[in-house]
Order: sequence, then structure tokens, then C-alpha cells
Amino acid sequence: MKTIDYTHSKPGADHGKRFCLTRMDAFAADQWARHTLQAAIRGGARIGADLAEAGVAGLASLGIEIFGFMEETDLDNALNRLMQCVTIRPDPANPDLTRAVIAADFEEPETLGMVRSEVFRLHVGFLLAAAHQLFPVVAALLGEAAPPPSSV
Repeated sequence: MKTIDYTHSKPGADHGKRFCLTRMDAFAADQWARHTLQAAIRGGARIGADLAEAGVAGLASLGIEIFGFMEETDLDNALNRLMQCVTIRPDPANPDLTRAVIAADFEEPETLGMVRSEVFRLHVGFLLAAAHQLFPVVAALLGEAAPPPSSV
């Protein structure tokens, strides 16, 4: 699985903390993405073909649209699943040592937000793929003509 390191560089109590972010396997990430998009739509987000056409960069900017409309339980589930992909490197003298993050690892609220943002970016491609899967299916269920798949 793809793994990236994130070192918190903002001033404050969490400055210098090192986190390891690991992308979910393809099946888990696909399920997370589909469930996340469906929860956003149930909550009233106006996500549609625009999302499927947004591309990875455009999709990253739609995070507020995706998460902002979710019911609290769905939002908590989506964010908690992302945080399962985060470990911390607690000992600078032993940089290979990692452990699961706990609430006490975050002294500054901004740190938690930054880590969530980075791990979201790591999975954003799966949201795009889920959008491509879901919206032709939704259009077919509604009896609308879905655009034909592009030939590659």
C-alpha cells in the first residue's frame, strides 16, 4: 500500500510530530468512497456528474461539499475510517517504530485537521472512481440516459 510521511510543521505543541499515512487496500477504499458519497447525497449534497468529471484535483476541493452535508454518524464513520490509516512515529530516536494514533497524540485541533486532510488526499482517487461507478448506475435507475463509456 502507498505510504506517506507527514511531519506537522506548524508552530505549537504538536510541532515536529511525525505521522505515517497508509492508503487503504483497493477494496476497502472503494467501499469507503462509495459509502461516503452515498452518505453525502443522502444528506443533501448536490453531487453528480460534476463530481465524476472533476478529476482528482477538483475532487480534493469538494471535500467540504462531501463532508459538510453528511449526518453526524456518517461523518464520524467516514473520518474514523480514514484515521485508521494513520499511525504516529512517537520516538525520534527510533524512526521505524509506529503505533496507532490515540486522542492524546493531538494537542492542537489544527493538527488533527491537517492529518485528516492529508489522509483524505491519499484516498481522493477512490472517491473519483466511485463517482464514475455510481452516477451511471444512478442515471440508469432514474431512467435517464447515461453518457456512453469513453473508449480507451
